[in-house]
Parts: sequence; structure tokens; C-alpha cells
Amino acid sequence: MEYLVSQYKGKPTAYLDQNILDLFVSHEISGLSDELKSNLQVAYSDETLNEIKRSGDYSRKFLNVLKEFDAYYLKLVFEQPGFIATEKATLTNCDPYEAYQEYCENVSKFNGVQYAMKQLLLKFSGGRVGDGIHEIHNEQKEAFSELMNQISSQAAELSEELGFEHFFCDYQKLMTAQLEDALDETERLMKESISDDKNWSGIKDFRNAVGVGPRELNNITPPDVLKKIWEKFSVILPYNTMNIGIEEFFGITTNPIYPDRPYFNYQKVTGIYNMLNTLGYYPDSELQKERRLIASLSDTNHASMASFCNVLFSRDEAFVKKVQAAYEYLGVPTYVKHVVVKNA
Repeated sequence: MEYLVSQYKGKPTAYLDQNILDLFVSHEISGLSDELKSNLQVAYSDETLNEIKRSGDYSRKFLNVLKEFDAYYLKLVFEQPGFIATEKATLTNCDPYEAYQEYCENVSKFNGVQYAMKQLLLKFSGGRVGDGIHEIHNEQKEAFSELMNQISSQAAELSEELGFEHFFCDYQKLMTAQLEDALDETERLMKESISDDKNWSGIKDFRNAVGVGPRELNNITPPDVLKKIWEKFSVILPYNTMNIGIEEFFGITTNPIYPDRPYFNYQKVTGIYNMLNTLGYYPDSELQKERRLIASLSDTNHASMASFCNVLFSRDEAFVKKVQAAYEYLGVPTYVKHVVVKNA
């Protein structure tokens, strides 16, 4: 049974950060378990399934937890054709094992592209020392080309039967050319301001340039966290000469990928969360390490998806601080609960 979240009439929805699922796998947390089962409807997302997939042999234990809570599957709604994002999401009452199997089958097609696209973020965070931006972009182009070839091969028979094989071929060439042009332009712009891209760390260079980081920002307390952070940066050159405001600073004025399309709150949560990490407000640590970057990206996705729910539970204080700041500014009504469990 599937519901649009906006029309769902059941119990208040609860989104569980992965560290909460970890609790139920490794500990007996009866009080929290009773609260979730009695008063709330647990929801999980593709990012939950992604983290479960990364857990390897523990996947069944996590899926059993979701099944025990009779958890609902929370998914974004996209318009077809074009896979265009909307502001809607659905809740589906389905077997977590079935959802997990379908997720794993679908995501395997995009593993190469996803991995390649994360490499520039890893570079920005101080990883991939010795590799230049050009090398990383070439890896991304190659991964995208392999994906297009894979899709082309799978679609060839169908497209020939339906008579649009030439259309698909032209579309493949267009998509590949657009990606390559975008990467080449990005590389050109980045190299204008980066003297040594092989040893570059965007986060480190930024914090050094402005002289503000975690020590200064972690003293900021609610309310109006984003406004207080902006007040600090608005007086630092070059921001006070660029005629920008708080929303430009946090990158939430227009959709960064498709400027002509709407920019929804769950997408803005992602932008704000990433910017807070870059600035140094309760930042995730050791992002130059690939494992830690992947964990941080998962946190970002959880923060985004949880904005559709009534309550978000997490044990990670730094995550909670960033999410609360983003939700507060955007007016997202989701209550963020920091769970503290002794001896766990």
C-alpha cells in the first residue's frame, strides 16, 4: 500500500539514522523500541538500504529490525519522462527484504559512475593527494561513457523493435558531450584559482583563507544558527564586497544543477549541510579518507530524506547540530531528537 506523504493519515513518521539501527542490532533498547512501535511509524529510505548494503554480512540483521518495526519505505517522486525531481515523496508498506533486493539490482548499474563522481568531493576534502583535477575528470568521463554503453547495449534490441534506435544513439551522444563540456569548463574555472591542484584541499584552503573554522563556529548556539554564521562571514573579505546575502552564501537561491527548475527544501537541506561541513560547524572529521567521506555523504542524504518525516532520531551530536540548523532556517517542522544511550 502506497501513500503520498502529504496525504498519509497514520501515526507520526519517524526516520532512524543508521546509528539508531545499529543500536537495535547490537543492543536491547526496550524503551526506545516500545516508543517507536506504539506511537510512531518508522520509515526508511534508499540511503538506509545503501548503508545496509555496505554492512555486508550484517544486512539481514538490519533488515530484520526494519521488518520488526513494520517500517514503511520512503521514496522521492520523479516525473517522467526526464526523471525530474518533484517536492513529493511516497510511503509504501512493503517487505524490507523485497525493497532491498530491488534496490541492490538497480543501484549496481550505477556503481561506477557514483564512485567516480565522489572522487572530486574526496579531492576537495583533501584526499587523492598527488592526483590532479584533470585525472579525476577523465575518470568521471570514462565511467559515464561505460554507463552509456551499458544502457545502450541493453536498450538496443528494444529500440530497434520500436524504431527509435537512431534517437537513442543521438541522445547518448548528446548526454556524453554535455557532461564532458561541463567537466572541462569546471576544470578551467577551478584551475584559475588553484595553484597546485595535485596537493589541493578545498576545505583546508578555504578555512585558512577566511581564518574561521570549528573553534569559532562551534560556539554558536540556537536560535538562528545560520544567520549568526553568516554575520561572521559577511564582514570577511571578499564577501563584504560581493553583494551577496545569506542564501547566496549557503547556495540555496537556485537549483545548482538545473537553475531553471524549482529548488525544494529537501534539496536545500543537502546544500546547507554540505556548506556547514565546509565552513566547520560541527564538521565531520577526516573527510580526506574515502570511508569517512562516504559516511558523511550518507548523513547528508539521511538529513534530506528525514525532512519528510515528523521525527528524526540520531546518536550523532554533530549530525544533529547541522540538521537542526538547516531545518530551523528552512522552516522544516521535523523534530530532531538526539538519542543518548549510556554504556552503548
